[in-house]
Amino acid sequence: MITIGICDDETAHRETIKAFCQHYFEARQQEWRYVDFSFGEEVLAYQGDRMLLLFLDIEMGETSGLDVMERLRESDVVWRIAFVSCHQELKLDAIEVKTLAFLDKPITYAGVEKCLNIAIRENTQNKIATFTLLDGKKDLELSEIVYIQAERHYVSVYAKRNGFIGYDSLKEYEEQLQGTTMIRIHKSYLVNMQYIKKMGVGEVIMVDGSKLPVGRKYGTTVREQYHKFIKSVTIDRFITR
Repeated sequence: MITIGICDDETAHRETIKAFCQHYFEARQQEWRYVDFSFGEEVLAYQGDRMLLLFLDIEMGETSGLDVMERLRESDVVWRIAFVSCHQELKLDAIEVKTLAFLDKPITYAGVEKCLNIAIRENTQNKIATFTLLDGKKDLELSEIVYIQAERHYVSVYAKRNGFIGYDSLKEYEEQLQGTTMIRIHKSYLVNMQYIKKMGVGEVIMVDGSKLPVGRKYGTTVREQYHKFIKSVTIDRFITR
């Protein structure tokens, strides 16, 4: 069951997005449910099933959509966010790991359809990695992994919340996650491109401020893969109609 969230302080806008979503899922015979919110505070208080996509108005009462995004950064309650606004100047402020799109008002079916297509596809591609621990196995979604660092006889896994030690080789994890957003940047590092803030000279800077070295033999490939990633999940995502 797919859960879609709709947060807007105007009932008419919520009903429009709901109708578009209903048409989308009925055409695909896909079961879905929606939860709607009038204010950002209601989203932050939500404790139900994870929302695959939250359509989020930027300008609402005391808690703006950008405030909600900031406070949801480490939360699992929302998979992706599609911001809704008529203020183009706020678009750059809305770019974040969870941000899928920026939709202009008035909302169109084409915009909602594209958002849902991307969210469903990316969620399907959110591979599960299995790590060997001292006391068993641990499964972790790709979207939870920030980077993996090889140590002498183990790897340190840096995750969104709690890091841990794994006891397979970095190469084994690289093979497990081949074809995803995890890339080898150095003989000792696998990095999730979702959490790269920017490419530096001989290094990548992560969203948490960590600076990780890029090995000379990996430099060209890393730049090419990262630029391709940015185009596919940032430029192509940011719909304006």
